[in-house]
Amino acid sequence: MAAIDGKWALEVATLAGSHHFDVTLATVGTSLSGTAIGPTGPIAIRGGTVSGDTAEFTLDLVAPLPMSLAVTLHVVGNRLTGTAQAGPFPPSTIVGTRTG
Repeated sequence: MAAIDGKWALEVATLAGSHHFDVTLATVGTSLSGTAIGPTGPIAIRGGTVSGDTAEFTLDLVAPLPMSLAVTLHVVGNRLTGTAQAGPFPPSTIVGTRTG
């Protein structure tokens, strides 16, 4: 099992406030798949890759505004840190903890 495989609770700090996602991630080689469950329901991650302790993927949100988030995460043990970039907006900070 890769270091990022499992269930995570993520908090994304945006200009519009903090948003919580329960995320399940799984790797096969350098490919990453999974689902993020947020306020609008489940969202499949897209284009996921893993290299060392870094994971990258895209989340396509439908609400409150339709947009794609380019997510970069760094895993250290049972903690994640990273950023989410949505178009021209400043990057949002992500912190997470392993839940399973």
